[in-house]
Amino acid sequence: MNSNIFAKVNQIIKTCDAAYLGVIDENGCPHVSTVSTIKPENIFTAYFATGTGANKTKRLLQDKRASVCYRAGGNNITLVGEAEILTDQETKSHCWLDWFINHFPGGETDPNYCIVKFTAKRASLWIDSESADFTIEELLTVQSRCGLLCKWCTYKEPCNCRGCLAMNGKPFWGECDVAKCCIEKGFSHCGECGVFPCEDLRGLSYGDDEHNDKPEGARLEVCKAWAARS
Repeated sequence: MNSNIFAKVNQIIKTCDAAYLGVIDENGCPHVSTVSTIKPENIFTAYFATGTGANKTKRLLQDKRASVCYRAGGNNITLVGEAEILTDQETKSHCWLDWFINHFPGGETDPNYCIVKFTAKRASLWIDSESADFTIEELLTVQSRCGLLCKWCTYKEPCNCRGCLAMNGKPFWGECDVAKCCIEKGFSHCGECGVFPCEDLRGLSYGDDEHNDKPEGARLEVCKAWAARS
C-alpha cells in the first residue's frame, strides 16, 4: 500500500452517499443494514443518522463493535472499529441534512433523532485491483518526512532501503532535499511546517513523472492526517 491508495480511498468515501453498517445483534450474530452517509470525509470516522429506538441503536448501546463498508464500481473499502450513539445537540445540528425532516419531523431537536459515530481501527481495501490490510494505528504512525508510507513501499526490500526516517532522509536513491529541509527545521514530518505544502513538496507530489503522486496530492493528505493526530 502507498499514499496513493490512501488518497483514492478518501476520494471514494467522499462520493458515496450510502454505506453498509454491520453491528452485533442480541444473539451475538452480525447484522448488516444500508445507511446514508453524512458529509463523509475520510477513512477514520463516519457518521450516520438513526432513531433512538432503532434496533441498531439498541445493539450499539450493548456492543460497540461495528464495521462499515463502502463500495464504488469494483472498489471496496471495509473498515472495522467501534461505534457510539451521540445525542448532544451540537453533534445533531452539525450532522443535520434537510431531508432528515422526512424521518424526524421535530427537526434537529427531535428527541428521536440521534447520530451513530463510527471510528475505524483497521481496514481491508481492494482499490484498482490492489489489496491492502492495515490498522489505523499503522497508517497514523509517521513513516517519512513527506508523507510517503515507507512501511509498504515496493522499493524497500529490493533496494535494501530501511525507509526515510531510519535512513535520515537519505533513501536508496540519494539525499532528499525535502527530508533534509524538514530535519534541519526540527520537524517530524512536513505537515508540522508553517509553510506546508511548500513548492518543493508540491513538486514531489504533483506532476506527470512516474514517481509523482497518483492522484496528485496523495502524500499531502497523509501529512495532514499525521498533523491532525499530533
